[in-house]
Amino acid sequence: MAELFSNALAYESLMGRWSVRLAPLLARFAQVADGARVLDVGCGTGSLARTLASMTRRSEIVGIDPVAPFVEYARRQVQDPRVSFEVGDAQALPYPPASFDCALSLLVFQFIPDADQAARELRRVTRPGGTVAACTWDRQGMEMSALFWDVAGPLDPDAAAKRPERLNRAGQLGELWRAAGLRDVEETELEISMDFSSFEDYWAPLEKGVGPQGAYLAALAPERRRALRQALEVRLGARGAPGAFALRAKALAVRGTA
Repeated sequence: MAELFSNALAYESLMGRWSVRLAPLLARFAQVADGARVLDVGCGTGSLARTLASMTRRSEIVGIDPVAPFVEYARRQVQDPRVSFEVGDAQALPYPPASFDCALSLLVFQFIPDADQAARELRRVTRPGGTVAACTWDRQGMEMSALFWDVAGPLDPDAAAKRPERLNRAGQLGELWRAAGLRDVEETELEISMDFSSFEDYWAPLEKGVGPQGAYLAALAPERRRALRQALEVRLGARGAPGAFALRAKALAVRGTA
């Protein structure tokens, strides 16, 4: 994951605006109570931690992420004394059992090598009766990425192998949570939309090389990159490109009781 997400500013331009819109929906679904001690696993650039701080007055929020540049960026962006960030691995959380009232994870589980172990770790560090919740993008419901891969496939037979396929279909997170021993597991869909001022507003962040799409694009030869850009602009023309248009996004969310 660290290889795909090493540039905090590039990530913010690509996914940060989505994350900040999705974070309140996950927090509300998780039913985070004011005063709860909350762990944000895979905190990235701090969107969820910042949202949790704005939604509460007494909660303590701890963010942890394996990517040091992301943690450094989050520390600069979030100055609230109730919020702290550190570098660490979701598969081996450096906290004693039952350290938190809630453990949340926003758009990360699909990238964790051993997601089963990470789910067990979130349960371990959450007190009995506390909530463990997470969300990932739906494979086809996140239009920004779905359109990219749908267009890339006919142009490149190798594109399908680069498209993320883990924990992005309904029911998969629920199975993961139950296997980790969490109780009262519930799943839902969280939906948002994003306005783009132009096709360039959509395309330019992809060229910065972060995430699966950015890494795929960076590896393409220039002529193939141009062909993909042109095909995407044609596809998005039905939405209004090269002018303003909007894309929808659906996340799959799960919560359970430790």
